[in-house]
Amino acid sequence: MKKIYLFLIIILFPLLAFSAELDYELEKPQKLFVGTPFKLHVDISSAISDTIFSTQNDTLDIFILKDIVSTEEIINYTKTTLLDLTYQPFDTGKFTFPELEFAVKTADSLIILKTREFILNIESVIADSTESIKDIAAPLSVNLKFFDYFIPILLIIIIVFAIKYLIKFIKNSKKEVVTPEVVDDRPAYIIALELLNNLKKDDLIVKGDYLNFYFRISLILRLFIELHYEINSVEMTTSEIRANLILEDHSEKSKILKFLANADMIKFAKAIPAISDSEKTLFWLEDYLKSFGNLKETEELKNA
Repeated sequence: MKKIYLFLIIILFPLLAFSAELDYELEKPQKLFVGTPFKLHVDISSAISDTIFSTQNDTLDIFILKDIVSTEEIINYTKTTLLDLTYQPFDTGKFTFPELEFAVKTADSLIILKTREFILNIESVIADSTESIKDIAAPLSVNLKFFDYFIPILLIIIIVFAIKYLIKFIKNSKKEVVTPEVVDDRPAYIIALELLNNLKKDDLIVKGDYLNFYFRISLILRLFIELHYEINSVEMTTSEIRANLILEDHSEKSKILKFLANADMIKFAKAIPAISDSEKTLFWLEDYLKSFGNLKETEELKNA
């Protein structure tokens, strides 16, 4: 019996140790007119303990965000975050709906998931209702016999018993399988530098996407603070970090708070910074994180 349990754990381990995934679906009428709402359904699968953050794209150039509905489902140790975003177009022509970014904060890292761009053609005049296709005759009545009722009822009964058996099987399997915990035990500054290098590869400064740039770079610093100084800084405001972050070096704390306050101004006030200022922000965080690596090497040399 122990061999069977071990075999099940080996088979199910790749399914349990998965990374976050994003899927999305566009729901719209066959033709889009000015003011006609359409929906973007976004499904994000992640671990139960993960936290989802979305960028501050509340209003795009042409498409206005009218409503957002968020729900969560937890099935088999997997949390699915369902986001229904309702937009309305307010111009005519062919437009590109931009990619949307979502950040998934795990226990020790940060994952950026994106939707893809797609083209929408917005028309200005709604078609005349008199041109719609209508029935030319009333529907015919149909006389149902015994087997027309019996077979569907039998199928429903079979499906109900199959669902009950499946639920019972899943509950029993949960008791037998232990979820392995995958933890990144690397130093916090190495994890943060890896995320920073991924941000640099996206060239958001060159593209002029300052909103996403400051959203992601501030999350990287918050994640580093959370992993290194062990406070829940990713989910804190800058004011809460000011109150909870206790450092002996007051100069270091002052620089961190100045960095976060500047990022908040770009994200929420939507100020447009100079390219040189954004590059200085990137270089400062990179040097700050590397200083922890230099400090570690110095301590190792002293202990050698």
